[in-house]
Amino acid sequence: MIAATKGHQMEKYSVFVALALCICATAALDIENDTVAMGQITYVNYNGELVLATEELIRKLEEEDVTWHWTPWLRTRTKIHDNELMEIDCIDRNALESFPPSIFTDDQLRKGGFLCYVLFVVYLFTLLGYICNDYFIPCVEMICEDLNIPKNVAAATFMSVATSCPEFFVNVISTFLTDSAMGIGTIMGSAIFNTLGVGAIGGLAAIFPIAIEWKPVTRDVIIYIVNVSVLMIVIWDGQVDWYEAMVLFILYILYFIIIFNSARIFSLVAFVYGKCCNCNNNLENNNNTKQHEEGIDNKGYENNNSEKVPSEPENIEDPPVKGVFEYPKGESVLAIVWWWYTLPIRLILFITIPSPFTCRMFYPFAFFMCIVWIGANSYLVSWCMTVIGHTFYIPDSVMGMTFLAFGGCLPEACSIFIMSRRGEGGVGVSNALGANSLAILFALGTPWLIKTLVLVGQGADEPAIVIDSSGIAFVVTSLLLAVTLLWVILFLGKFKLRKSVGGVLCVLYLIFITFGILVEIGVIFDIEQLSFCF
Repeated sequence: MIAATKGHQMEKYSVFVALALCICATAALDIENDTVAMGQITYVNYNGELVLATEELIRKLEEEDVTWHWTPWLRTRTKIHDNELMEIDCIDRNALESFPPSIFTDDQLRKGGFLCYVLFVVYLFTLLGYICNDYFIPCVEMICEDLNIPKNVAAATFMSVATSCPEFFVNVISTFLTDSAMGIGTIMGSAIFNTLGVGAIGGLAAIFPIAIEWKPVTRDVIIYIVNVSVLMIVIWDGQVDWYEAMVLFILYILYFIIIFNSARIFSLVAFVYGKCCNCNNNLENNNNTKQHEEGIDNKGYENNNSEKVPSEPENIEDPPVKGVFEYPKGESVLAIVWWWYTLPIRLILFITIPSPFTCRMFYPFAFFMCIVWIGANSYLVSWCMTVIGHTFYIPDSVMGMTFLAFGGCLPEACSIFIMSRRGEGGVGVSNALGANSLAILFALGTPWLIKTLVLVGQGADEPAIVIDSSGIAFVVTSLLLAVTLLWVILFLGKFKLRKSVGGVLCVLYLIFITFGILVEIGVIFDIEQLSFCF
């Protein structure tokens, strides 16, 4: 009896203890929830939405609203998740992670180590100049001669494939290795420079006004507008499926078909236009007038024979090729210093690339090696530029539109500079616009197609590539406006590259880049709505 009573009392004590523990746990949870709720208050963001945010975050945002600093891209960035305003990292380091690690630490770079990368970039510029002048452009000229194709066709195909290889390599790395958005960002950033910057270099480098054919330029502009529009449709939903990548690959094949048959297309369009408008006589008269005006430029050049627009260059014997080890005897000190400075470049190119002048039968292999060297050179330039930008806290968005764009477009810039000095700037314009189109169809489309087909073959749940498509409307508008302004400026300049045209294109390029940078760093408009992930 006593034992039963004690057992009954123990059960009561157990029930009371359990009930007390439940009450304590509930109270503790309520206290925790009250603490979280007390740490957050309501806040009205820039869009007029009522959200929850911590007092510390609100204080930082309010201080930054009234305080200006010299690095606005380092200010606090936020996003809304479940009606809660959260702080996010303002600098994306995916671009830096896409390259080999730096040989210096961040502290060493900021104490002067970045100068090594600057000097290396200068030497890479010299290397690319030698590749384009002594190997790449001569190979393209030999292709035109053997295949009997116009130079504008070769520039929009063979030259464009070679000069778009840097973007192709970057997107291959971004798609298969790092899964970052750097590939599309680099291509979008370099497109503005290729459209306006390259044309500006061609105009400023022209010794005399260079007549360019309006039909190839118009053809390349229309094709590029179509390609940009298709790209916008593909990545609008933030992902790329296999059938969308297949569309880009089909357009890549159609691009070559259209370019190689452009002469027939021009003739067909002229024939249809003449039949429909019944103006064959007017067309013939206009052609005769145009041919007569090619020998006479504007009023200030009418009596200057040295500035007449040259006709198609005649066959000129190849200049004598100096040996790699031929020392410049009897020349200036500057020439001797330059000889020693460029000796490693000339030596390594002599070993790896057969000269198209002395070994003409091997020029296809020389052209292939030029592609390899151009791609490797541009990759190294982009790597060095990224490290330099990281050293000075320059965000990837700004780097993608400035230094990385220049590094990726360096082959086009170097080519149009050389061709303009020789009086063939129209070839450089076709090369730049063709490289822009192939950067979309080849450099982006081909890796995307391979990756999505691999995902489909592996039976992935979501066989698609995720793309950051924020701000795509702003990017596409900028590209379409830039290429339209290029055609308008050339049209107003009577399709002649001269220094005045180059100056106007240079000013337009600076305006586009300045506006883009201000948008990216958040000085103009809402960065979260208009920014593009570079």
